[in-house]
Amino acid sequence: MKLLKVDNYQTWLVENEGKGILIDPWLSKQLQPDGSIFIQRRKAEISTLTDDEYKDIKAIIITAPFEDHLHIESIKSFSKDVEIYTSKLIRKMLVKAGVKNSIYILGVEGIEICSMHIKPIKTGFPYHPFTFALLVEDNLGNKIFHEGHIARSSFLKANNIKADTVILTAEEVKLFGFLRLGMDSKRTLEACNLLGAKNLFITGSNPEKTTGLISKFLLTKPLNKTKIESEIKIHHQAGDSIKLS
Repeated sequence: MKLLKVDNYQTWLVENEGKGILIDPWLSKQLQPDGSIFIQRRKAEISTLTDDEYKDIKAIIITAPFEDHLHIESIKSFSKDVEIYTSKLIRKMLVKAGVKNSIYILGVEGIEICSMHIKPIKTGFPYHPFTFALLVEDNLGNKIFHEGHIARSSFLKANNIKADTVILTAEEVKLFGFLRLGMDSKRTLEACNLLGAKNLFITGSNPEKTTGLISKFLLTKPLNKTKIESEIKIHHQAGDSIKLS
C-alpha cells in the first residue's frame, strides 16, 4: 500500500495493487472562481500525480461538505466510471451539483474498495457529525488513519484504534480566536501516541494561505516541525510518499 501527499494542502492518494483512491481531491490551481468572496486559495502546482497514478484512480472519498474537500470541478473532471464514497449529506450535495458518478455511503462497518478495507471513524468537535475520519487497511494489515480536522481522542482510545501511518492537522487554526478548527502540535502528538503511529503526514497544510472573507476571522500558527520530528517521523511536503509492506 502506498500513500502520497498529492498537493501542498490536503489531497491524498492511497494506492494498492495498482488501484488508487483519491481522498478530498482539489485538482486545480485555485479553489474558487475569480471574484469569490468567502474563501479562496491558490497553489503553484495542481498536483504531484503522475499520469499513471491519475489513470489508476478507481475511487474518490469525500470526507467533508466544505469547498476545500468537496471540490465539484475536480470531481467532475474524472470519468463517470470512478466511484464516489461519502456520507448521506455529501451525497445529496453531489447529486444537487449534477455529479453523475455512482455514489455510495460509507457505513460504520466499512467496505472493501480497491483491495483495501475503508472504515469511517467519528471525528472531533465541532465537526461531528458533518465530517468523518478514515481507517484504511490493506490485506497485509498495514493501516493508515486519516483525519482532516480534529481527531476524536476519546473515540480512538475507547475503540483501541491503531495505525502505523497517520494523516493529521498540526498547524493550529482557530475561528474568532477560540473555536478550534485544526490541531496544534501538542494535540497532534497526543493523537499519534494513541494511534501508535510511526509516520505522520500533515494535512490542511499552510492554513495561512487561505484568503477571502473567512481569513479575516482565522487565527493560525505555523507548523512546529522541530518539536514534532523530535518524537515522530514527519512528512509535510507535496509529493512526500511512503510504501507500506
